[in-house]
Amino acid sequence: MKPSLEDLLPQAAPMILLSGLDWPAEESSVSAYVDVSEGSPFYEGALGGVPACVALEYLAQTMALCVGLRRRAMGLPPQIGFILGSRRLETRIPCFKLGERYRTRATCTYEDESFGAFDCEIVDSSGAVVASGVLTAFQPADGEMSEALKEFS
Repeated sequence: MKPSLEDLLPQAAPMILLSGLDWPAEESSVSAYVDVSEGSPFYEGALGGVPACVALEYLAQTMALCVGLRRRAMGLPPQIGFILGSRRLETRIPCFKLGERYRTRATCTYEDESFGAFDCEIVDSSGAVVASGVLTAFQPADGEMSEALKEFS
């Protein structure tokens, strides 16, 4: 059985912004999609869609799917990670329009035990790239996150 987004991402509804995962998924490259509706998180009626700045989170969640699939293959649950930065992040549209489906893709270009870099893009239904960039992320080793959070409780 194919895992759901909830099985692969550390977020919970309503903060899972992606609508679905394209199959077959690969180990180092994942494609997902976003269906923009009035019920989409961050939807703005006056704008007629979701602001383009949300592209960063769409891409980050796609990147997290790539990691989540790998963790699942090892029998591990999803784990929180942190975006360290982005390079050449560019959006070419003012918003993700109501009623449209956008495809996201994240391809791992570097990875070690805790850090990763991903080439990412979002394309519209015509295949035009509407957002792209390179995201870098950090994921603490298993157990480190819970120990760090104990200090704040």
